[in-house]
Amino acid sequence: MDIDIWIWSFLMIFMLHNLEEIITIERWFTHTYPRIKERIPLFAQKEIGNRKSTTATQFAVAVMAVSIVACLIIVLTAASQHYFLFLGFNMFFALNMFTHPLQSVLLRCYTPGVYTSLFLIIPYNLFLFPNLYKSGMLTAPSLAAGFGVMLLCIPLFLLGHKLAEKWKD
Repeated sequence: MDIDIWIWSFLMIFMLHNLEEIITIERWFTHTYPRIKERIPLFAQKEIGNRKSTTATQFAVAVMAVSIVACLIIVLTAASQHYFLFLGFNMFFALNMFTHPLQSVLLRCYTPGVYTSLFLIIPYNLFLFPNLYKSGMLTAPSLAAGFGVMLLCIPLFLLGHKLAEKWKD
């Protein structure tokens, strides 16, 4: 399959995943979090407790910040054919393959984003990486450069959440 199709389909999956989270986050914190709070490990309780008053609008602000970065990376990748940019952002996003399902298993409940992680992100990556390998795009240098992009995405993600905290409905 053509790499451009993989790149643009990534953006669609990214947006659908974020929509699932935006739609469900406020209700999850209101109805589910109080019921399962004691199941959350102590090291994570403080961080989650800090976010429990997050509204869907505030979360959408954080998602918008990350989405702007995703769109820029996708356009830069398509224009320059520097596929390590896409690879790095995908590696950052692929962490959702593990975090959401693991949270749901540990907490024994639905967590925002788990459905799209299971039914979109995991299948997408199960097909993407073998195709990248077969096409010769998955090399040690491209993985190293992609890892650098992934690391740069972490502070951008945190900045998006800081912006969201400041947003007032």
